[in-house]
Amino acid sequence: MSQRSTISYFLESIILSILGLSGAFFLGYHTGGIPAGLAFLLTTTLLACLETSVSLDNAVVNATVLRVMTPFWRIMFLTVGIAIAVFGMRVLFPILIVSVAGDMPFGQSWVIATTQPDEYRHIMEGSHMGIMGFGGTFLLIVALTYFLNKEKETHWLPVIEKFFVKAGSVENAAASMTIGLVMLTTYFIPSTERYLFMISSLSGFAVHALIDVLKHIVGGGDIVTVAERNGLVGFLYLEVLDSSFSFDGVVAAFAITNKFWLIAIGLGIGALFVRSMTVYLVEKGTLEQYKYLEPAAFWAIGFLVLVMFMSAAGHHLPGGEVTTGLASMFILGAGVLTSIVQKRIEEKLQQCRQERP
Repeated sequence: MSQRSTISYFLESIILSILGLSGAFFLGYHTGGIPAGLAFLLTTTLLACLETSVSLDNAVVNATVLRVMTPFWRIMFLTVGIAIAVFGMRVLFPILIVSVAGDMPFGQSWVIATTQPDEYRHIMEGSHMGIMGFGGTFLLIVALTYFLNKEKETHWLPVIEKFFVKAGSVENAAASMTIGLVMLTTYFIPSTERYLFMISSLSGFAVHALIDVLKHIVGGGDIVTVAERNGLVGFLYLEVLDSSFSFDGVVAAFAITNKFWLIAIGLGIGALFVRSMTVYLVEKGTLEQYKYLEPAAFWAIGFLVLVMFMSAAGHHLPGGEVTTGLASMFILGAGVLTSIVQKRIEEKLQQCRQERP
């Protein structure tokens, strides 16, 4: 277990966050003086906090895979991976959406995103269905693969999770349940949007299937076993997983602002802190200390999938991202609390057994 102080894990993220927030203030100040600068600063800070809270379960799931990877691939995750997460998903990805959705050159989509905020919002919100389909389906099969694992031994919610483990003995159980839930969701989606949702969901399913193919090429097993054996497959899995988590945040950010650079900076700061949290969880052995934190994280993913599919069907939670973030924090907090209680019960039982004559 690492002896580093807690603050040291987040120092780089804090420094980069200060620089990013300073940039947001400068943009506002350049637009309308100090009042606008403070407004831009507040908006960016809110986006960063929401992205961090919503993605806490992402950090836990990342840690389950990263902890078995070699130092080289951990470094890759913290360098190339963070570049993809911050620059690729929070800057380039929205531009690509505008380019594809608007059927226009990349340069023109860049101009629209950075100088025409209303048009940018309109195009991004028009892409909402496709993003929910891809991200929701990929995260759904990730969660089901975890709960349907026949070798899973730690059960946070025993009645439900033991049932899932038994169901996992059925061939292709995760894929079958994913397809069934996607089809059920499609029934509640307006007919004009069903095709887009189905195609995007199929794409999310196909990407996960491709990762499964890569897993079998390098020897097979669950993703943790494969990542320990082959860091490249683990790295690719983590990057797709991160991308799926970020899809919802990119679109939901428009409920707060339609300014491209504020969204990019705010969500980028959130991604930085998720990376720092992942490393903290790995090096501090937090997953070993709190046995129910990992299954709680996958339940939080399940909740996020429910939110995404409901959103695709036109039903939105009151409070939007705030409610989602608070719910994720509550689920993870419950996982930590029950882990502490269970550990104390086990210690008491062990003490009683030792005291018996």
